[in-house]
Amino acid sequence: MARVRKNVWKLKPTDKTLEWYERAVTAMKARPIAEATSWRYQAAIHEYNRATDPFRQSNDVLPTAGERQKYWTQCQHGSWYFLSWHRMYLYHFETIVAAEVEKLGGPADWALPYWNYSDDRDANARLLPTAFRSPKKNDGSDNALFVNTRTPDCNAGRQFADDSDVAIAGPLREPDFVSLSFGTGFGGPQTNFMHSGNLIGSLELTPHGNMHMAVGGLMQSFSTAALDPIFWLHHANIDRLWQVWLDRDASHANPTSTWGTKVKFAFRNAAGKAVTMSSQQVEKTSNAPLFYTYDDTSDPLAKTKLGTVATVGGVKKKTTVQQMVGATKKSFMLDQREVNASLIAKPEVGARAATKATAARESRRIFLNIEKIVSQEPAPSYDVYLNVPEGQDPRKHPQLFIGRLPMFGLLEASRKATSAGRGLHYAFDVTHLYAHMSTLPGWNPTQLRVSFVPARGKAPAKVTVGRVSLYTA
Repeated sequence: MARVRKNVWKLKPTDKTLEWYERAVTAMKARPIAEATSWRYQAAIHEYNRATDPFRQSNDVLPTAGERQKYWTQCQHGSWYFLSWHRMYLYHFETIVAAEVEKLGGPADWALPYWNYSDDRDANARLLPTAFRSPKKNDGSDNALFVNTRTPDCNAGRQFADDSDVAIAGPLREPDFVSLSFGTGFGGPQTNFMHSGNLIGSLELTPHGNMHMAVGGLMQSFSTAALDPIFWLHHANIDRLWQVWLDRDASHANPTSTWGTKVKFAFRNAAGKAVTMSSQQVEKTSNAPLFYTYDDTSDPLAKTKLGTVATVGGVKKKTTVQQMVGATKKSFMLDQREVNASLIAKPEVGARAATKATAARESRRIFLNIEKIVSQEPAPSYDVYLNVPEGQDPRKHPQLFIGRLPMFGLLEASRKATSAGRGLHYAFDVTHLYAHMSTLPGWNPTQLRVSFVPARGKAPAKVTVGRVSLYTA
């Protein structure tokens, strides 16, 4: 029988799903790190850095070097394997928790809930679920679901995420799974094994990366994120949105070439035995070996205000020919409350987007890329704006907002070098924004100005941006 993953905010008051989850997590935390079904071993599969492990003990006995190399620090980011790898990861974690729940006397069909923070019909949706907020349970014992380093508003049950953190209209309207080389795509760019350091797919950017940063604390780093119990509910929602994207449009499809079979990923199952899985094996969640479904994969854009958000999602024709039409000349640092970067674009780009009507008819799209983002220190997310008038506060021009740059995995990506360059790489579809600006007085298509402002009023950090570039496709 298939397990059913349910919306955590729609669980009935009498439902004990989270109570059993907490008890299972407590049991997993009591196991030594070298045990495959322990809490720390499972988190280390995502990434492990002993220096940042908040639970490290001097008497820890780590798995062998060979074991760590094969099973730890395996998470796929900036890759078309981002969704399939995390689906495998969640599946094995869920079966481990479910086995523990059953051993503790709980239901045999326990399933991991998901956190649908993008549901604007539910006033609670963006709040951290209640079971995760208190350091103590009703009986006075420690609550294994609580993490004290999350943002204060998050743990206090106050609003901590905004529209930019939970936006899903853009990714759900992406026409293609695979990202262009310097453009957007739902699932990420074609890669081999990719732990970090490549172009981030639309869903991985928002809401995935931005919610990691909004929750804060352990969730902000590859090496600690999976130590926060809310990580698993967050990723269950990202996994659900993959199915939502597939269901909402008949033209949406997973890759058909080497994506499904070329790379096999190694895990240890609930019995601790070595297993491998390919992307092809996890395309259908209701089939073997997964056997789970979601209680709701309906199209949220069809029945909420999200349906009115302007995107280029109606474009179905995809051309593989990309052309860079503008770029900054040198790197710069985001170490001020506001940083502006200028680039000169070819004038024909502005001509193509002369009016909104013209842009709607054209199959060509315009992408702004923020490339080679690196830092040696933790950093806040940054909000990005296009062509804010000189001397004016970008935050007072929401109509010129491009998107939010989450710095999830920044330190890890900064330490690694790949053929695509170092650091994080984000792309934003600015086709409609570009068309809007072309109708404004004084519009000069050759002169573009990109503004960066730390999100949520945070202090800036020493973050270097290698290049801002403009592409058409």
